[in-house]
Amino acid sequence: MNRFATLRMQATNAMTSWRQQRLFQDKLSVSLLITAIVLNVLNIIVLIFRIRPTDYPVPVHYSSLKSFDMLGPWYDRYWIGVFGLAVTLVNAWLALASFQRSRIASFFLLAGSIVVGIFCIIIANAFVAVA
Repeated sequence: MNRFATLRMQATNAMTSWRQQRLFQDKLSVSLLITAIVLNVLNIIVLIFRIRPTDYPVPVHYSSLKSFDMLGPWYDRYWIGVFGLAVTLVNAWLALASFQRSRIASFFLLAGSIVVGIFCIIIANAFVAVA
């Protein structure tokens, strides 16, 4: 076998083992995971369409004590969407690892990533509306 066929076989085996995990057999877990991923991808798409490059610094940090207290480049606001997606991926991995021991913990992890995604949408839209 050539190297490409070996890599393809390994990828196929990895995908088969992922699909056979009990987390992906549970409809509630799959729906929570899909909802979280869709929210975060939607957030990044909205950021891509609404953020325009500027030559001047824009607000990138908000404090409840001082209002907007830090300026930065226009592309720093994408980190909000990347953060939400990273939290979703880490929580999904932790939910996958903990599903065998505690289903309720994995549900809370996946529901938490939905909440983080909603907050990231709210925060990202607030920063886009300011600049």
